Amino acid sequence: MFTVCPYKEEDAAACGDCFYEGFFSCPVDQNDKILLRDYAQVLIEKCNFTYVAETEDHQVVGFICGKYDKHFSKALAARYEAKKHYGCWCKMFLKFYLKRYKMSAPFQKQFDAFFRQLQERDKEIFGKCDLELVALSSRRNYRKGLGTALVTQFLNRAKAEGADCVRLFTNTLASWEFYEKRGFKKVAEKPFQDGSDNRSIVYEYRLREVYETGMPDLVKKEEEDGV
Repeated sequence: MFTVCPYKEEDAAACGDCFYEGFFSCPVDQNDKILLRDYAQVLIEKCNFTYVAETEDHQVVGFICGKYDKHFSKALAARYEAKKHYGCWCKMFLKFYLKRYKMSAPFQKQFDAFFRQLQERDKEIFGKCDLELVALSSRRNYRKGLGTALVTQFLNRAKAEGADCVRLFTNTLASWEFYEKRGFKKVAEKPFQDGSDNRSIVYEYRLREVYETGMPDLVKKEEEDGV
């Protein structure tokens, strides 16, 4: 069982660990972990709200973020639940582009590939939505409904605040089937620019369509994947 609760500033390092375990497979050293922590913190602070999932012993094992579109609600888009550390933002990006993190060679290779995948995100294809599901990252060895618990909390929050359209960006290198099993519909797809067989995908969840029929019972779905 997992407890899903709002993100706290002291969760940043654990979220960095979750980010690693959701997207990378190579060994990492302390320098790599510093970048993972900083990246996760910047991502979270750019979003309007973040939830973490904790085990019974209060270990953070997953997180999920949401970012509101100002065209949907300027008030919600201007409200951020995590304190913004603008100095940390600038320091992180400057340090990254100047290659001061001194990442290990295996991690550098995987992170560069991850960064190239992010650049496949096309704003025009992504389109406008009330709320963007920005990140779902979790430990691979927890396949006990962790992802489902986080997505359920996310959708409940979206419904409570009046959002109609939730969208997320992923690709065929990630566990995109996770969302299809939970009622998300594919609305856009585009091949990678590198000519590979991989594709960028946008999924959408229309909350208005489930207001009358009721929210799907996601808790019964035990499969758990990451974005």
